[in-house]
Amino acid sequence: MCPEPEKPRDKTRRVYDFVMERIVEGEYRAGDSLNIGSIAEATGVSLIPTREALRRLESEGLVEFLYHRGVRVAQLEIADYRDIMQTQAVLEALAVSMSAPLLTAEELDAAREFNRRMDEAHLAGDFHGYNENSLAFHGVLSSRCPNRYLRDTLERGQLRVAAVRAAVVGYRGEIAPRLSGEHVELVDRIAAGAPASEIERLMRAHREGTLAQDTEGLQRERGRAPRREGAVPGEGADPERYRAS
Repeated sequence: MCPEPEKPRDKTRRVYDFVMERIVEGEYRAGDSLNIGSIAEATGVSLIPTREALRRLESEGLVEFLYHRGVRVAQLEIADYRDIMQTQAVLEALAVSMSAPLLTAEELDAAREFNRRMDEAHLAGDFHGYNENSLAFHGVLSSRCPNRYLRDTLERGQLRVAAVRAAVVGYRGEIAPRLSGEHVELVDRIAAGAPASEIERLMRAHREGTLAQDTEGLQRERGRAPRREGAVPGEGADPERYRAS
């Protein structure tokens, strides 16, 4: 039996994930120009779904189409990061407070393991590993939220938070120990059966504390990395991962 042909929306999603991951990891930085043809070639997708994926990223404020000048990663500001983090803090706090009493001991152990891996990645200076395990940690804590609309909205926002944080803030290793300690406290309180109101407060304070510390650091430095022109996939990437099998 011949394999079912890939649907157009799947191709668009593949390109979307490809570009989003590189923004999250800091390979594509604010102001970088994006070569549509190179991205299409790297993902094994034609130009039409590639453009559709970039238009979706544009609608989310992560890339910009410039008249007669191509596409670039959006120049996001502190205000953009603040707005999305404030929104995510409220949503995640509620989702985790609803999820907490339903989490199993095995799931809490998995969260602890992801936090341990974050610590290892921080010590190794591994931004990708740190970010990947951070997303996994937060994903576990909200995974049992019974409100699927809230859960879906939160999940869609998590990568966007990571992308905006990477574009605006970058990797701020100095706050990693504080985040790790707050993760431990949060998991311990969930394991102890703390009331939903306490879990919601801890989760929101965790996100808002990160925002406050990031904002303070940015305002102190306030120097942006120089813009790079012609960012193309392939530098340290594995394009085969995104090709159709």
